[in-house]
Amino acid sequence: MSGRRRVGRLADMASFLFLTWNGGGATVPVTAIAGELLRRGHHVRVLGHSVQEPQFAEAGIPFAAYPRAGGFEVKATPLNLLTLTLDRRAARDVDDELSERPVDLVVGDVLLLSTLKTLYRRGQRYALLESTTDTLMRVRLRRFGRVLWFLGLPVRKILDGADTVVVASVAELDPKAEADAEHVGPMVAAVEARSVRPTLLMSLSTFPFPRLKDSWQRLLNAVDGVSARVIATTGPSLDPAELDAPPNVELHGWADHAELMVQATAVVTHGGHGTTIAALAHGVPVLVLPLDTGSDQPGIGRIVAQAGVGIALPPGASAERLQAAVERLLHDEGLRQRARELGERIRSYGGRRTGAELLIRAAEHN
Repeated sequence: MSGRRRVGRLADMASFLFLTWNGGGATVPVTAIAGELLRRGHHVRVLGHSVQEPQFAEAGIPFAAYPRAGGFEVKATPLNLLTLTLDRRAARDVDDELSERPVDLVVGDVLLLSTLKTLYRRGQRYALLESTTDTLMRVRLRRFGRVLWFLGLPVRKILDGADTVVVASVAELDPKAEADAEHVGPMVAAVEARSVRPTLLMSLSTFPFPRLKDSWQRLLNAVDGVSARVIATTGPSLDPAELDAPPNVELHGWADHAELMVQATAVVTHGGHGTTIAALAHGVPVLVLPLDTGSDQPGIGRIVAQAGVGIALPPGASAERLQAAVERLLHDEGLRQRARELGERIRSYGGRRTGAELLIRAAEHN
């Protein structure tokens, strides 16, 4: 990788370009770390899909949609994600952007291989930012190296060309991470949860997966009569009015998870990395019920179960199996103790601060 002259305006400032996509949890570490860099006085801008603009505007982070590829719509299908990975329009957009406005370091999502290939060919220094475990992202991508090579993407060269790899997760949940993975922890502030009474928080994906409504109804049926306070948040993809909730469930379209996590005894999730690690950071065990078997969700479930801090069930698990798993989460003291111990270790990570410092260090190598 060839070096480049520093292009930051002042000697103690660096310039960064973040490349992102509308992938739910993929945006979280970008917003957190980019915001931290801005707070420290560095120059930051973000390229992404147009639908992401309000989120970055709310965070006060300079954002622009890809001129050619900004209207891309993400769907929960393998073909759609492959299209995202191969998007040459986004690669041209990034090429043009860097020609007009050079930066010290580009921070790219691992899935955006076509744009990363452009960075590699330009000799542009870049970092990889992973929103889930390295085991389930970069390591997994390498397995498809031969197929992607035939599609014009030399995966190994692209991934190995990065100056640093920042993982918004923890080593304790990343058993097969590569040696150069820098785990910085989650982007959420967490404290140890201390529930006054048994409390179950249920939150599945904000993305409209095909089985979302069915999964929710089975969950609601499963917790009917459970001796605990049950709070369910459906998110924007499902109207709570479409569900039949038992009397013991507080059903909401939206609620502040930061407030609810500290009250929780256990959490039910689809296995999205963000919600899962937020629960574990609070020392709370989780039940993972995947909605998308082609994503990292089943893998998150396996890792959580292997770590002894949660339970993983298949997408079509019956209400009876779900109820048994919920009861165990609420009453298995060994499982809950392991979750508390892991939570303490997770909270020792630096999160956005450590992530920002790693990127600053990489930019200073120019």
